[in-house]
Amino acid sequence: MSKQTMTMEELLALEEVSSKTLSVGDTVEGKVVSITKNGIWLDLGKFGGGLVVGPEVRDKSVVSGLKIGDTITASVLEMEYDGGNALLSLRKASKEKAWTRLVKMADSKELISLKPLDANKGGLIMEAEGVRGFLPVSQLSTENYPRVSDKDEIQIRLSSLLGKPMDVIVLDANEKENKLIFSEKEAKKGEMSEVINKFA
Repeated sequence: MSKQTMTMEELLALEEVSSKTLSVGDTVEGKVVSITKNGIWLDLGKFGGGLVVGPEVRDKSVVSGLKIGDTITASVLEMEYDGGNALLSLRKASKEKAWTRLVKMADSKELISLKPLDANKGGLIMEAEGVRGFLPVSQLSTENYPRVSDKDEIQIRLSSLLGKPMDVIVLDANEKENKLIFSEKEAKKGEMSEVINKFA
């Protein structure tokens, strides 16, 4: 379409798009154009090129299954790097997406099934969306609550729950404070409410 046949609205829209620039911290989508052992090059469209380097490129969990032509999301770490390309992070963008999903889960009180990975005297360590969180003893259901006063005994009881699926909800998700709290007690309350509502 030539500029002569463009409407004023289209010209303004085009101007708005071309005036947008990238900033450090922005999340962008790019198409993978090259993958080497030293880096992943992305075509960021109107923003030019982007490059992922360093430990992320060697991390199998980050690059596994990635192929040329894939469209992926990345975070901008630096604007001018290696010949004008933006320096990008896949892990940071992935982490931001995970926290967004966790906040939604907390808001919706969505029931999820998780297996405890570790235990200490204060509670259980669990992971959701690749982020580690904590289920305090006070947030265990009555059936799993350790009714003992000795702290070492509490840890032994909690350790018996490791690897066993538990229905929980995300009680609190705060990326800035890196705080993720789960509750089995609240999840059970929700299940009980559903049962009561069915018979009401």
